[in-house]
Amino acid sequence: MRALLSADTDQALVRARSSGEVLVGAMRLGLIMTIVVTNTIFDPSVVTHPLGVTLTFAAPLYALAMLFLAYRVQGSWISWASCAVDVTLITLTLSLFVVNGKPMGAINNRFLFETYAFVAINSTLRFDWRLCAFTSALAVLQYVGLSYYVAAHWDLLSLTSEEFGNFAPRSHVFRIIVLIGVGATTVAAAKWARHLRLMVGTDHLTGLSQRRPFLERIEEELARSGERSTLSIALFDVDEFKRFNDRFGHLAGDRALQLLAQRLRKLVRTTDLVARFGGEEFVVAFPRMDVARAARRVNELRADLAQVSLPTTEGVQHLTVSAGVGSWPEDGQTFDEVLGRVDERLYEAKRTGRNRIVGPEAALRSVQDA
Repeated sequence: MRALLSADTDQALVRARSSGEVLVGAMRLGLIMTIVVTNTIFDPSVVTHPLGVTLTFAAPLYALAMLFLAYRVQGSWISWASCAVDVTLITLTLSLFVVNGKPMGAINNRFLFETYAFVAINSTLRFDWRLCAFTSALAVLQYVGLSYYVAAHWDLLSLTSEEFGNFAPRSHVFRIIVLIGVGATTVAAAKWARHLRLMVGTDHLTGLSQRRPFLERIEEELARSGERSTLSIALFDVDEFKRFNDRFGHLAGDRALQLLAQRLRKLVRTTDLVARFGGEEFVVAFPRMDVARAARRVNELRADLAQVSLPTTEGVQHLTVSAGVGSWPEDGQTFDEVLGRVDERLYEAKRTGRNRIVGPEAALRSVQDA
């Protein structure tokens, strides 16, 4: 349950949810203002009725407040609270008909019922299927609960209303089924959006993050860590990989990259960021790890990757890797500057013998001492 309700670790989806919340806020405000203006034009007396006053004054203020929060608050809780409040306010508005002695207004109010679907559909703009499921389930439960209350206090089959018509059990059940169907559709849409995001951001061969999502995560990590923190970077390159490909074929080369990537992903910390940087290059970011510790860790990774068994037509083979190591902010004020320095060290490692790491002198001494 904790994993189900935990915050999303894909920062691109987090950003999408945040911007989606702003879009939902704008759509909510637009819908409410359109309803208010339309009601005022066609029925000016609506502002003298308790329900009309609620719609005319309280609803726009609520929409403005939620839009303001969407702009100012970045926490994931705002989306959950927004959906819960939206659904509950619809239910409370329907309940006002019951309070005013118009139970059929709560049961057969097509417009207010359809706003449940509006809220459920809007929940897909947050790109979180859990949120969609929560919103739809809450709408169904509250509407069914309100219907049960009305049925317990009135004889629905004998009720009639010029404005809202008569109670039709089959139509009422179908209405609930449709609402459940809308909820299921929103869940499927949100899950599919997440699937597409993962397809776009993941390297299809190795399963690692691609370059662009990795760089986005790095930018966020640097912005969050501040000047007092540090971020170490290692760039790995598989030695003699072209020769391996030419000798054993591209299928064996692809399998070798898959196995090396799998081992690398298993060896790093859960907080470390790993990506395929292109070709036979991999990059690892070590948040809150100084370059000396990172160099020692990278040297351990280098040794471990050399032990990975790679099946070929000529039996099991092994490949070594070379690596360059650096850190922010010691090697540059921007990540591009740091990455450029690390790339230079990687090529130095390749040029001076391969199967080795090159980093700052002090960091290399720590590796030798270890």
